[in-house]
Amino acid sequence: MPTPRAHGGSALVLIPMTLPGFNGLNKQQATGILGPEWATRLENADIDDNARVAARKGYDIATTAAATGRFKTLHHYKNTSGTEYLIGSTPTALYSSVNGGSTWSDVTNSIGFSTGNWQFVNFNGSIFGIQQGEALITGTGGNFTQLAVTDVPSGNCLLAAFGRLWATASNGTDLQYSSLLNGSDWSSTDAGVLDLSSIWLGQDTITAVAAFNGALVVFGKRNIVFMVDGQGSALGIDPINLYVSDTLSGVGCIARDSVQSIDGDLWFLSDTGMQSLGRLITQKSNPLDNISRPVQDYLRDLVTGTDASKLRSVYSPLDRFYLLSLPDGSGGGEAIVFDTRGRLEDGSARCMGIWTMVPEALSVNEAGTLYMSLYSVEGSVGTYNGGLDNGATFNMVYESGWLDLTQQGYLLFPKRIEGVFFTDADVSLNFRWAFDFDTDFRTAAKSFAVASGAAIWGTAIWGTTLWGGGISLRRGKVAGSGSGEYIKAGINANIDGATFAVQQLDIFAKVGRYA
Repeated sequence: MPTPRAHGGSALVLIPMTLPGFNGLNKQQATGILGPEWATRLENADIDDNARVAARKGYDIATTAAATGRFKTLHHYKNTSGTEYLIGSTPTALYSSVNGGSTWSDVTNSIGFSTGNWQFVNFNGSIFGIQQGEALITGTGGNFTQLAVTDVPSGNCLLAAFGRLWATASNGTDLQYSSLLNGSDWSSTDAGVLDLSSIWLGQDTITAVAAFNGALVVFGKRNIVFMVDGQGSALGIDPINLYVSDTLSGVGCIARDSVQSIDGDLWFLSDTGMQSLGRLITQKSNPLDNISRPVQDYLRDLVTGTDASKLRSVYSPLDRFYLLSLPDGSGGGEAIVFDTRGRLEDGSARCMGIWTMVPEALSVNEAGTLYMSLYSVEGSVGTYNGGLDNGATFNMVYESGWLDLTQQGYLLFPKRIEGVFFTDADVSLNFRWAFDFDTDFRTAAKSFAVASGAAIWGTAIWGTTLWGGGISLRRGKVAGSGSGEYIKAGINANIDGATFAVQQLDIFAKVGRYA
């Protein structure tokens, strides 16, 4: 809670909110008293490098009607000659584009399927893909082919690690592995199968497979199994020498495509929220101590009833966030974003808020370009860039927690609300505030016109615009009204191509009657 203090010689007191919301979204304590470092509503936002709540980037379309149908999976691939491809799957077809450009080719090659829920991996110069009930497919940027070999897996999970492919069988409990450096051989003496049914605590099925710290990690819905090679090999693991080094029970992964490798850690979605595998290992006694604690119940409610096969995630090392998208398959749903730059004091990852832009497929290339597809732009792919969603404006929303206005038994009456903002283009916004846990907000509009070369408060500093690039520091204020013991303040900004961030909000209030 910011400490109210006298403002100059006037009868007003100042309640400062410096860098409001820099701890991110907190839904867990949204109905209680929270300091201004938290947000209880944060939509279409980012936390920038200066810990300011800022507007996210937009959807910048890269291709128009590249495919027939909506992309459900996107995958980046680089062939042995260095050419990069973006591979996409609709529910019935596969497409390929060099460098994610505007020219796409149908590379389905008579492979029949009806969901498009492929998991692709790059292995030994080729792409391999799997989805439940379909035999493994492979390609190199051109037409795909389906493996017509003995013992080919047809489950739902695929991993390329330790010189082999690891894939689930259709029964969901067997993990098959290919021969060394040959993703098309599943029946020779160098290939084999691991039966997880005798290892799980209770009945379970494989939901994801990953490599972590030299171990093969097999996720079930309620169990995690770690397997290592006690003797070691040139590629890290010899399946003949594999043994179970550890198990975690009571926690697992509920969505295959939620697993992402992030700076030496693995993040994934469990039935209690986002988990860090590294944190789970070090705090094994409390597997429910997840990294999404400030939004734990909210995230659980989002996931409840969601089709896990539609869920997608991505780690963007350039933007330094983990994005978990939960589309509903009909243009709705929500996406939730977590900061990967560091942790809060309790070990949680800062939640950067909710997006109303909900990608149905996601991929990042080697240069860090984040590709995505949206339900509303059928058959097309865009990049995370600019300040518009496919040419349309969007709203960035920030709301604080409830702040205690009571000062030694007195009520405070807000007379003025001010804000300091960074922007490089015209922005229209609404200041918003409410009292005493009421959801009925008062609003006051404010617009900023940022002409080319505009400087701080319309006055040049040292003869140049502040920091260059057209970025301006703008201060706006509106008249306050109402009274109460508790206040919630925020802004709703219409983003029309602008870079926009909130530096400070200040409430100037008058001391009133006894509470």
